[in-house]
Amino acid sequence: MERRVTNDTNPDALWEPIVEHGTAWCAPNVCADAQWLTVRGSRWRVAITRPCPRNSYVVSATGQYLDYAREEIRRLPSVVGRTLSHAVLRPLAPLLRALDPVLILDALPVSTVLHATRTGDTWGEALEAARASFPGLPIVVRSLDECASAATMAQLRTAGAEFVPSRLVFHQDPRHRAFWRIRNVRNDLALSIDAPLPIVTLTADDAPRIAALYWMLYGQKHSQLNPQFSPEWLAHAMRAGVFGGEGLSHDGRLAAAYLSYRVEDLMTNPVFGYDTMLPQQLGLYRRLSLLAMQTAQRDGLRLHASSGAPGFKATRGGMATMEYHAIDLRGVAGSQRWAWRVFAQTARAIAPAIFRSAR
Repeated sequence: MERRVTNDTNPDALWEPIVEHGTAWCAPNVCADAQWLTVRGSRWRVAITRPCPRNSYVVSATGQYLDYAREEIRRLPSVVGRTLSHAVLRPLAPLLRALDPVLILDALPVSTVLHATRTGDTWGEALEAARASFPGLPIVVRSLDECASAATMAQLRTAGAEFVPSRLVFHQDPRHRAFWRIRNVRNDLALSIDAPLPIVTLTADDAPRIAALYWMLYGQKHSQLNPQFSPEWLAHAMRAGVFGGEGLSHDGRLAAAYLSYRVEDLMTNPVFGYDTMLPQQLGLYRRLSLLAMQTAQRDGLRLHASSGAPGFKATRGGMATMEYHAIDLRGVAGSQRWAWRVFAQTARAIAPAIFRSAR
């Protein structure tokens, strides 16, 4: 019998305990006030940035565009790209510190937020309600691109929002046979067949180990500005049926794991990690990526592969696309409005060249 490891349970179930217990219960480095905004009887997830040193980028514009950008620049493969990026970022630093606080609408404390399709003027009504309930704050909608959320972007544009480049993301479509004929995908399949590792269907009891594996990769190897998910929140997300996933066992212990969630026909992996102390020859990243692709194929889903590892993803059918944040500055005044205006114009002018250098 086929294992189904993702589902389309409403992600609102992830937000309920965060509102009750606070964002630190979900991830200690996510500093925000979590609330509900009611619009015509429907609840919207809202996060409002709190002051915090090195706040996670999932709730902080300064955390993403200044702190995280500094770390990403150091990893650019091109010397020219690093030099150009540093030269641009240095004078912008005071400006970027003025971007927070912001209100994030349709928020989730994960790298990639999947937005459900909404009809009519729903987004316009939500923006209006947010401006009325939280006056003076910039309103941000994260994780928008023309491949994953074209309809949402069109509705937000009609509602008066504008768009600021965020990062380069990749989309894969394992539903088609041609995808599985890509050379590196075939190589990964061969590895999994020739030197198999036991596949584990994950449960909430695995949450502490999953959290540790995720942080080994995304916190210790990459950036501590990634949300540091607590085992308690991951266990809740799995018990609620929103997150599901698989892992790989090595020497009788869980060595790699991913957790995914889906909205409509799109799946993404907010939790992905492996034991970085094990030999690279095991190919745990390759194997785990393959498992996620196979899950998407089984369930007839497209795969939002998020950002990072651009060479790896591009050689496995990943189509690069620019991701944006929608911003609504109506009602924002003073130095913060000026900071956002200048930053938005600068980002739209320079982001394409910087992202091209990172590919």
